Amino acid sequence: MIYFDNAATTPLTAAARAILTQDFYNPSAPHALGITAKRAFSGALKGLAEILSCRDDELLITSGGTESNNLGILGAAFALKARHNKRKLRILASLAEHPSVVEPLKFLASLPDFTVEFAHQKDWEFCPDTRLVCLTQVASETGDIFVFKKPQGVVLFVDGAQGFAKMPFDGQADIYSFSGHKIGGLVGVGGLMIRKGIVVKPLMYGGGQQRKLRPGTENVAGATALLAAARECLAADLAIIAEIRRILAALSEELPGVCVNQLSDSVSPYILNMSFLGIKGEVLVNALSQRGVCVSTGAACRALKKGSALENMGFDRVRADSAVRFSFFHLNSVEEAERVGGVVKECVEGLRV
Repeated sequence: MIYFDNAATTPLTAAARAILTQDFYNPSAPHALGITAKRAFSGALKGLAEILSCRDDELLITSGGTESNNLGILGAAFALKARHNKRKLRILASLAEHPSVVEPLKFLASLPDFTVEFAHQKDWEFCPDTRLVCLTQVASETGDIFVFKKPQGVVLFVDGAQGFAKMPFDGQADIYSFSGHKIGGLVGVGGLMIRKGIVVKPLMYGGGQQRKLRPGTENVAGATALLAAARECLAADLAIIAEIRRILAALSEELPGVCVNQLSDSVSPYILNMSFLGIKGEVLVNALSQRGVCVSTGAACRALKKGSALENMGFDRVRADSAVRFSFFHLNSVEEAERVGGVVKECVEGLRV
């Protein structure tokens, strides 16, 4: 099998896998094993803070990107509303957001105290009631990279699931979420950076762990494996990943009725979305799977939801219905890309007969 669905979940890196051979005990325990676990967890936070150029006490370890997004968005929105309680709080978000960002925002929109507007970034309009802005760092569907400089008085939330440890972090975000299984870490662990001075209300209550913002026994193994995976990912040769993407993108020139779906020239080398006109995306994905190539039609978390992410981003129905997403990791090779390119050609030509 050749696995080109890394935007959904990556395989564990060797560095992360090595962590799983170790035993970690409860870091709140007073005995020697608990103290060792606490030191390991603190060390993971310090290492992640270095990557993000933030303080270690600005980081939380969560169960993944979805929890991070919910805590970051809902927690910030409720805190901002408490501070500006006389006004209806307005939130702006892009049209490229992941469901784990869209759904918390839809929940807020259902409440009388909030207004949520989804629009292309170029169409955003700010007013005095705009207090929270939500933006993805890298679009999970197309790989488009988004950059934003926030106006004064606005809290900027950035979903970094597809960008963390894969591209430079510009430090603009007030709140930044990331996920372990997008970079070779474990499924079920992620992180949330909350800048000093930004207030977030907790969504869960329990013990006093992680400044009471994310109570519960800390996932020491997950956090240390996350750091190990991030460091390995940062050391990846981006030129090889870019070449893998280029080889497959060239199919748009080699086959008729094939186009690359992206909003701008600023895209991540890790993601490539292409439409093969005249063929349903699901049909081509199934055909490739039967030939030993794993790809997808888009974000896995969108599989059970109605509506097309590409249509939301402005692409027409024909391109959206025929779209396939290829996504890469530093464990992939140029040779794999060349093999996949050949298989895609054969499948497309066979399905169009």
